[in-house]
Parts: sequence; structure tokens; C-alpha cells
Amino acid sequence: MLPSDIQNKKVTILGSERSGMGAAKLLHQFGAQILVSEKDALKFTAEKRELLASMNAKFEFGYHSDDVLDADFVVVSPGIPENAEIMIKIREKGLPLYSEVEMASWFITEPIIAVTGSNGKTTTVNLIHHLLRECGIPSFLGGNVGQAISEVILERQAQEEITFAVFILEVSSFQLDHIDTFHPRVALILNLSPDHLDRYATVEDYYNSKLQIWKNSTSLDIIGYNADDPLLVIAQKPKATHYSFGLNASPDLLATVKNHQLGFLSNDVFESVIAENELPIPGAHNTSNALAAILAISPFIDDPAAIGSALKSFQPVPHRIEFVATVKGMRFYNDSKATNVASTAVAIQSFNAPEWVILGGKDKGGEFYTLAVDLAQRARKVLLVGQATDIIADQLAGTVAMESVETIERAIDYALENGESGDVVLLSPGCASYDQFDNYEHRGNFFKSTVLNRKEKFGE
Repeated sequence: MLPSDIQNKKVTILGSERSGMGAAKLLHQFGAQILVSEKDALKFTAEKRELLASMNAKFEFGYHSDDVLDADFVVVSPGIPENAEIMIKIREKGLPLYSEVEMASWFITEPIIAVTGSNGKTTTVNLIHHLLRECGIPSFLGGNVGQAISEVILERQAQEEITFAVFILEVSSFQLDHIDTFHPRVALILNLSPDHLDRYATVEDYYNSKLQIWKNSTSLDIIGYNADDPLLVIAQKPKATHYSFGLNASPDLLATVKNHQLGFLSNDVFESVIAENELPIPGAHNTSNALAAILAISPFIDDPAAIGSALKSFQPVPHRIEFVATVKGMRFYNDSKATNVASTAVAIQSFNAPEWVILGGKDKGGEFYTLAVDLAQRARKVLLVGQATDIIADQLAGTVAMESVETIERAIDYALENGESGDVVLLSPGCASYDQFDNYEHRGNFFKSTVLNRKEKFGE
């Protein structure tokens, strides 16, 4: 759909959180008649009411009425499951149904770098954003991280003095479920591992949603993938330029590591960018993320010295194996972004000290038994919190010592009471946060503030 087609269109937006309100602002600017429908009455705020009223938008909170169906198309927020009653009604009526990613892409005329995958997305898009800006190319970051894409577009429109920019979008499987013409210049998949099995009937359905990012790629586009991931190596790929990255040096990799140097191929010559030990984000998983970022910017930057300099100045993103503080000689790390088991496994493997691992939250069908070997080798005890406590306890029974502590605050206090100087306390839940928190940021910030409170009380 073209922006010029939006005038006077009747649009229903399902959900009133970040992407829903962003979509309302963008569509209003182009003359749409908007209804925002939010089933959760607790999400009704004075601020939202004032904003929607200023746009002459209709809104309803606490229910989805039949007014939802009086629309030319519907924009659905990623948090609304496919089996929700209102989604079934929309499909039965045959209304066009789009994600905010799809709708927002109608208003983007500049190149898009889109990144998906089960793990590493947030670090990678922030790396890409940092590299582009440090190398002198304006870029705008949004999607499943930071601002909604619609908000980013409005921000870009306000900066008319910028003649060229690149959009960097982190996209989730939920956002890819309802795309139609979404068309990134660079479409990158980092990895695939089981996740969101509370939303998808099978893991194959989840993987297929991720692969949708390549749906509209053409011979003029670049698709990038992790050559260390066997599922991505064998995945069916469109007729586009295929670039891959990986840790194991191979002649067909665009970005890889040779002789402990990260770099890329240019005219069949390996250009060194940065030494592994100079990368400011440690771990093999972060080396892989950096290689993915190098691949993603390849259409725009080919100066190895500039890329290396930019990588050296990158700062780790919050909530991903983020050091918080030392309390009573114990080091506390916030990995609240680990909302699936594969991500938690990476975090557990990142330390060479005894660990107190805080697991739990809202279960997404995670295979926690796959953590058993790492936990048995590395963990003093697993501290279980949230709704998933019994599920995790059943899957790990007999493999590692566990304690049900219910909340993150109690987990922190339990570790401080029973741990030793030199231990690591790791919040890496392997679950969603919605049983006790608004999102993973809320959970991570609560963990950090509680740890800092205990530091004031007990000292380092």
C-alpha cells in the first residue's frame, strides 16, 4: 500500500502498547480514521486517552467490540496471539491483517537492514547502528528494540536536513507473521533455536515465521545468514545475493575469523578489521554478532580501519550479560534479555566461577532439560522464580541443586546469604517476564536496583 492510499481509510489497531500507539500516530499523520482497541483495561492511561483524543481517534479499553471489524484493514500488535477470539473474527470476515512492521514499511523509502533470529538480535542491531553512525552514515534504529518503527519514521521525517539514512530494524517472529510487501535491502537471520512454543503449534512453525524475513528478497537484495547454524545452511533461500558469516574460516564466508582477526572478504582478499581480544563484548556469541554486523553494513562501508575503530568504541547493550555490581565479593550479572533457553545456555557458559543461576518467569515451552549438563558443571544452585518454577523443577530434577524462592529479590538475598566471595550471581531467566513484570527491561532494571540496594547495605 502507498502512503497516498491511507487518506480516509478506516483502520483498527489492536493493542495500545508501543507498536500500537506508534502506528496510530503515523497513520493519523496520513489521514487515516483510527480505532484503537485494547482488551486489557489496566493499560488505559490518561496519557493515552489525551493522545488519542488529540488525533480524533476512537478507542476502547477492556474489550474488543464489533467496531473492530468496521475497517479497511487491521494493524495487530505482536503481543496478540493468533488464536485470540478477535483474530479469528477478523480472519473470518476477510479483513487485511498487517503487523506494524509491514504497515510502517510502506512509509520507508530508504534502505532497510532487518535482523531476526532466536538470539543476539538486540546486540547485533545496536552494533550495526553504532558502526554506521561512527562511519558517517546516518541511521535510525527501532522495531523490537527501543522505539516502535512508526515512531522512528516520524523521527526521520522531522530531520529533513539528512539527505540519506539507513533504517535498522530488529524484527521478531510475531512481527513477521503478518507481513505482505515488507522488503529489506539486507535481511539477516542470526540463528534458529526453539522459542515461543506457547504461541506456535510446532517449532517448525516458529522457524518458518523467522524465514519470512526473506519472503520478498530479490536479486537486487542481500540475504545474510549464520553458516555455523545447520538449520540456516539448509534453509530454502530466495533468488538474492547470499552472504554468510561464521566463526569457522571458510572461503565462501563474507565475514569470519582468521588467525584471531575478525574481517571480511573484499575482491577475494581477507581484510582484517579487529583482533578478537580487542572486541569490547566478550564471548564467541558476541564475536558471531560482530561478524553479522560487518556483513550487514557491507553494501554501505568497506573501510576495514573505520569499521575496526568503530567496533572498539562499542558499549554493551543493557540486560545482556550486563555486569551490575560486586556485593560481598560476589559478582552480579543481569541477563534479563535471555527470554529463551538457548540464550540462557550462552550466559551460563560465559563464566569460569561458581554460579547461582536465577531461572524462571512465564514459560514459553522452553526445553530446560537441555541446560542440565552446563548447570551441573557450573552452578552451585539454581534459584527458581515465577510461574515456570514447577515446570523447570520437573525438567531438571536430579541433575542440579535447586531452590524455589518465588521472586528475584528473594533469589538475590538467598545467594548473598549462602554464596561465597568469587561466586557469580546470574539472572538469566530463560522465560518471558510477563508473570511479574511489564517486560524484560522492567525485570532487568528491578534486578539491578535491588542489587545496588544490597551493595549499599553490605558493601563490595
